[in-house]
Amino acid sequence: MKTREQAIFDEIFKRVLSLGYAVYDYKPDEKTSYPFVELEDTTTYHATNKTDVKGSVELTLSVWGAQKKRRQVSDMCSAIFAQAMTAIEAGGYPIALSTGQSSISLIDDMTTLVPLKRGRVRLVFTLL
Repeated sequence: MKTREQAIFDEIFKRVLSLGYAVYDYKPDEKTSYPFVELEDTTTYHATNKTDVKGSVELTLSVWGAQKKRRQVSDMCSAIFAQAMTAIEAGGYPIALSTGQSSISLIDDMTTLVPLKRGRVRLVFTLL
């Protein structure tokens, strides 16, 4: 059986693929064309009760695109967020996106020779 965070990671990976985006769970090589999505970090916050472990899982992902394609990056971030809002189950675990704790930010990224636009999507799922 998968862990809660792995189940959520896999569910979001699958949903991003279904949107037709190139998606990676690692930093692809420099020859990879833009735009693409990179699933990055997960953090699990546990809250136990008498019979179960609940809590939340935070998943961070980045949408990488050309600097002059801000709208494309923004639209991709919004589409991923919308997909996450419809997720009610991951690997048998009931979940719900906590929209008030989740966020989208767009920044200019200068870590490569070519300036990029980077969308950071923070998704916080409550384990029901």
